[in-house]
Amino acid sequence: WPYVLGSQWEDLENQEGVDVCFFAGAIRTSSDREAALKLREKSRLMIACGACAAFGGIPGLVNVASDSGVRPKLGSANEGKSTLPETESRVSSLHQIVKVDYIVPGCPPTQNFLWAAIQSLVCQSESPARLSFAASRLPEAIAQAITSGILPPKGSLFAGEKAVCASCSRVKEEKRFEFLKRPWQIDADPERCLLEQGLICQGIATREGCGGLCTAVSQPCRGCFGKTEAIFDPGAKMVSAISSTFDSDDAQEIAALVENFVDLVGTFYRYTLPTQCALLSTMSKEREDADNNF
Repeated sequence: WPYVLGSQWEDLENQEGVDVCFFAGAIRTSSDREAALKLREKSRLMIACGACAAFGGIPGLVNVASDSGVRPKLGSANEGKSTLPETESRVSSLHQIVKVDYIVPGCPPTQNFLWAAIQSLVCQSESPARLSFAASRLPEAIAQAITSGILPPKGSLFAGEKAVCASCSRVKEEKRFEFLKRPWQIDADPERCLLEQGLICQGIATREGCGGLCTAVSQPCRGCFGKTEAIFDPGAKMVSAISSTFDSDDAQEIAALVENFVDLVGTFYRYTLPTQCALLSTMSKEREDADNNF
């Protein structure tokens, strides 16, 4: 839902039951919320498919704005009544609205993990050769379920447990850089670590499983698989990692380096702001508590 089956409400209403629902997209409108609630009610298993459903995705960046800046005007008295669904005050991931059984992250989800999820959730094991790539990067409990034909533990995330850096073939020399660079400003060395070349690569804070598709073509990791289990806040991790590579101990030089950073929220939480930014999650919880007490 909604890309394969479409989004016709009558089809959803007439559907008596669903064995496995792959839900794609963040919860941005009242229509999204209603679809999530109806599909959860009708589905035996519900899977958040892709970075938007899993973490909020790029649409979730709107959460940095105030409520008044989020809701667009959809019509006026002169224009007639709008038929567009109401825009919610905040973008949410699927599991912030309904119970989610499994998550397949990525933007887009990789073929290997999506296929592994389909196979394991319909309880049909596949030959080891077909699953060798995915199974070698999945948590052991999921890999065993895939090869034995049983359902993985509820709450499983179809991605690796380590960071992208753990499987990256680029050489890490622990060199420091003097200037922050963007991909179009540099002809990156195909052998060296991108972060050490001055590019903001989030491989150190992001779950592996993509196979290094971006870093293989000298494009820095953007974090679409979400943070690893060992990391509390991916943005804080990136600030720590980048600041440790500054080639200066002078306060003024460091301040000049910091000025080169543009849109820290959009860079460090591009796909995960609604769910993995500790500060925003705390603010959202406080706002929800205030609303409940009103």
